[in-house]
Amino acid sequence: MNQLIVTGRHRERQTIALNRARMTIGRAQGSDLLLDTPLASRLHALLSVREDGVYVSDLDSSNGTYLNGRKIDRAQLRHRDVIRVGDCDIRYVEHQAEARDPQDVVTVR
Repeated sequence: MNQLIVTGRHRERQTIALNRARMTIGRAQGSDLLLDTPLASRLHALLSVREDGVYVSDLDSSNGTYLNGRKIDRAQLRHRDVIRVGDCDIRYVEHQAEARDPQDVVTVR
């Protein structure tokens, strides 16, 4: 299963299974991935799992959503891409690529 690895200045590393067709990211209490940072909008971004891949979309956030350092509106994710929301980094780990490349294996603790 694909995973998200969330890191940030004031949070412990967190590994999350990407097991839904849609996952909201933001600081609102109802967000699927809650980011407790004032730099994130309440509803900041959306992850969508489709047949042709996984996509991240900015939801008209105040500070923007970045993928590998570039501001995006919508983009398809690739193995090891990093989404930046405020001061949090969210690394996308593709299970199939992980199985192919032993150097990319992530240890979940």
